[in-house]
Amino acid sequence: MSDRSPVNADTGTPRKDRRAATRERLLDAADRIVRAQGVTAATTKRIAAEAGLAEGSLYNHFPDKARLLIHLVMERMPGIRGIFSRLEDESRPLEDRLTTALTEMIGFYAEALPILGGISADPELLRLCRISFAEAGGPQRAHEKLTAILAHEQARGRLKAEADPQVLAFLLIGACTEYAMLARVLGAPPGGLTAQEHAARVTTALRPMLPEAPHQETTAKVRHTQ
Repeated sequence: MSDRSPVNADTGTPRKDRRAATRERLLDAADRIVRAQGVTAATTKRIAAEAGLAEGSLYNHFPDKARLLIHLVMERMPGIRGIFSRLEDESRPLEDRLTTALTEMIGFYAEALPILGGISADPELLRLCRISFAEAGGPQRAHEKLTAILAHEQARGRLKAEADPQVLAFLLIGACTEYAMLARVLGAPPGGLTAQEHAARVTTALRPMLPEAPHQETTAKVRHTQ
């Protein structure tokens, strides 16, 4: 059996490639409209027109506007999955990895919040999104994933036993979304701190939850005996 895709007679392009290109055009169009005019302006008719397509073409790729916007967030914004993959790389200390991850998460939420805010302000759009979230998961996945990573770090002895991974995940993600939201509303970095500086201060605040490094324990014992 041949695994070649049927070829479009007019263009000579495999149909699956043409379909993928059309889908990308629709996401590109939605991205441009949302960034310039907000979620409300991004109607399916406007998105299709911006992409140079008939509105009906949009529904061949996305069942509704809500699903299109969800894919826009997950595919076009800084990759949240990549952030977690790098956080799981155990070649660096947990505090360093968290600082990098939180800095990147601020970037993700800075891009995603305007879209998510537009969705939450539209009752019908929010209803459709909730249906999609029930089917394929939603923004809670980030909290669940971070909780699992922190629980793994705890099991490896890199996070104290009394720490609550679920609560820490809420605190860390909250610190990112709050910074991103304030930066957008104020038009300037909150407190004059860059995203990296803010992330570093947040991870520093977690030090009581991190076991002391061996050299710190040794130094403490030496001081005690003197």
